[in-house]
Amino acid sequence: MKGFTKCQNGHYYKEELASCPYCQGGNKKTEIADPKGKTQHYTEAQEENKTRVIISKTPQQQASNRTVFGDDVVLQQGENAVVGRKYRDARRLVGWLVSYSFDPMGADFRIYEGRNTIGRDVDCNITVPDKMISGKHALIHFLNDKFKIKDELSSHGTYVNERYIEHELVELHDGDIIQMGETVFKFKIAL
Repeated sequence: MKGFTKCQNGHYYKEELASCPYCQGGNKKTEIADPKGKTQHYTEAQEENKTRVIISKTPQQQASNRTVFGDDVVLQQGENAVVGRKYRDARRLVGWLVSYSFDPMGADFRIYEGRNTIGRDVDCNITVPDKMISGKHALIHFLNDKFKIKDELSSHGTYVNERYIEHELVELHDGDIIQMGETVFKFKIAL
């Protein structure tokens, strides 16, 4: 495309910009070999968030496109797809959101202790591919053995058990149904 540059992460941006605006900190990538021999590629923004993404076993298998669904990273290179795992900082797994809305086989999203942001933006803890979900749609917080959800002023709102929660902080219980945009989740507690 004339007038555009493609960064190392596969984003196109205008040539007059100094770096890719979608990569949150430029398009500089870092490679580190872990003890198991796999090569880890991650951007400066991921390094700041202490998130590492294993893209491939060797640099030759590095993919040009990636899509994040929950904690899995789906990498595409030609017709092949490789699934990697995002490594998080040391937070305890405390629950899940399960949905069949956009994948008939089902998709699960991990909830960790502390803050868990949900939205369409790739920098959210839970990234959902639903055009009716806002960039930063909602927040699930786990503290003192209680789960609470809050809508983050989203465009289409958040519903818990078919009740619109508006700006309330609502406690979640095992089996609650959460709807955001066109996506319906079932909330499950791990503990």
